[in-house]
Amino acid sequence: MVSIARMRVLTTILIVILGVNCFVRSEFPLPKLVDHTCNGDTYDKNGPFADSLYYVLVGLSNETPKQGYDYYITSPYPNDALAYGHATCSSNVAYSDCDTCVRLARDYLMTTCDGSIGGQAEFVECSMRYEQYSFS
Repeated sequence: MVSIARMRVLTTILIVILGVNCFVRSEFPLPKLVDHTCNGDTYDKNGPFADSLYYVLVGLSNETPKQGYDYYITSPYPNDALAYGHATCSSNVAYSDCDTCVRLARDYLMTTCDGSIGGQAEFVECSMRYEQYSFS
């Protein structure tokens, strides 16, 4: 049977180990936001454009690192619900850093421009834009 004192020591050691792991930073800090813009026009969050936008933002975050750091996408939905997107990464960042940046940009746009028919986020390492019209 383990004594209470020994349990406290083991618990303290575990807390210290977990605490140190929480403060370990990766070599690549989180991307720094330079600028963002959200379109003032909005869409119905239960409408077809919402599905198109989700398709575009997920596609941009998944494919930009794989497609040479410069990727355009159009949703495959009907004309009245089309969404267009474009994302880029700086050529001097590693694949994993591009991946991190575009995922952060996607999450940022989904939160900050929630409900807007267009949005753009520019980070030092990458940028992402979506609109209800073609801009390519």
